[in-house]
Amino acid sequence: MRSIVLAGCVAAAVVFAVAGCAANPGASPGTEPTASDSPTAPAPPVVTGEEAQARLAALPMPSAVEPRIAIGTVLEGADGTPMLCLGAVAESAPPQCAGPALAGWDWAAVEHQETSGVRWVQGVAMQATYDAESQTVTQVGELLDLAAITLPAIEHPTGDLDEATIAAVQEDLMTLDRQDVLGHFGLDGIVVLQVLYDDGSMQAAVDAIYGEGVVSLESALR
Repeated sequence: MRSIVLAGCVAAAVVFAVAGCAANPGASPGTEPTASDSPTAPAPPVVTGEEAQARLAALPMPSAVEPRIAIGTVLEGADGTPMLCLGAVAESAPPQCAGPALAGWDWAAVEHQETSGVRWVQGVAMQATYDAESQTVTQVGELLDLAAITLPAIEHPTGDLDEATIAAVQEDLMTLDRQDVLGHFGLDGIVVLQVLYDDGSMQAAVDAIYGEGVVSLESALR
């Protein structure tokens, strides 16, 4: 009688094992599929055009209350107001560039060039604050020795945007007709937006518009 009972238990065990394998082939008994076993959902498309441009119109314009390092060209034209050019400079004679007004500047403190009523000096380094409302940079303290300054490298993420999407995002950014926007370009599958200053609020805003990893902010004031 005991041999019959044991045989029945063995047979039942075999039935349960086979049933378990059939229910989840390839999985260990007692385990269930996890989230990592599920296929990854495709990333949502980047929204560009009128909707994105309308939201870009409300992009923050932060000020730098604490002094930041600024490196650029100081130029004064016929209006007699020095300005600090932190973006591209046309290498003409005299050079041509644009930037915020520079307060606290003293031409007597630097060797500079002058022609056709324009004076300028390139490769200037200083600590400065920035008032976004008045578009004014104010020099703080003495000028810095440019050769002695070592700034950390600017790092941008890599992305997987195609050329058409990069072009569409750049077309959106071209609608930013404001003085604190210095330029933009495509780089390693993303778009880099160069601005005069960002305290993080501009980056957060473009992330909300396009999604993270699409537009990376680059601030001239460091």
